[in-house]
Amino acid sequence: MQKPLLIIGNKNYSSWSLRAWLLLKAFNIDFDEQLIELFHPSATAILDEHAPTGKVPVLVYGQDDEKVTVWDTLAIAIHANDYLTELDLWTGLKKSDTDAKSDTSTRINSAYCQSIVAEMHSGLTGIRSEMPMNIRATAKIQPSNACLNDIARIEDIFADCLKNRATDSYLFGSFTAADAFFAPVILRLQTYANASGIVLKSTTKQYCETILNDPYLQAWREAALEETRVIKEDEAGEILSVVGVLAD
Repeated sequence: MQKPLLIIGNKNYSSWSLRAWLLLKAFNIDFDEQLIELFHPSATAILDEHAPTGKVPVLVYGQDDEKVTVWDTLAIAIHANDYLTELDLWTGLKKSDTDAKSDTSTRINSAYCQSIVAEMHSGLTGIRSEMPMNIRATAKIQPSNACLNDIARIEDIFADCLKNRATDSYLFGSFTAADAFFAPVILRLQTYANASGIVLKSTTKQYCETILNDPYLQAWREAALEETRVIKEDEAGEILSVVGVLAD
């Protein structure tokens, strides 16, 4: 099979691109990546060719009548789980592990993982709109009740998933799609929470450390800090400091 190509946006800003990229990396799916500039004319030809919605990320592979095109991060996760990996994205376990498939706790975790991934995908719009991902910035905002309610809901999810787990655990022990889908939330909290006086629970802080220490997340962040473009549409609040090449 031809190596898949993942088309993504600017790493400093594109949260949905990060989710898809992190998923493929974490589940050992070999792929090429092509970065386009968000909201820039240079991206038009690539998006016209590959992205029916004109948005990233998009996963493509194959040629002509056998070309496969998958757009939307959740669809990429489902497709990858079905066709591109021997691991189950919802549990982190090997699909060949028949004992795990028949285990009730595994099914419960899989259902929980799928549910919170879908909740992140379709909801939590308060935090997503008021705290756009901006990896290189520290910024102060005045969060609305909707944003604070979303943060409270996210903290409840983290606390429920991590109870009785090791302090450095992912949400379901092994890395799953849920960790990839909530990774941009961790980066948002790093950018805005402390600067905006938002107090986080100890469980949330520990999980933030776990995700921020993930080697793939660190590689994405390092690449983001090398970017020079500022996209006004994705800048929010009072920028207190900037790291990376823009800080020079």
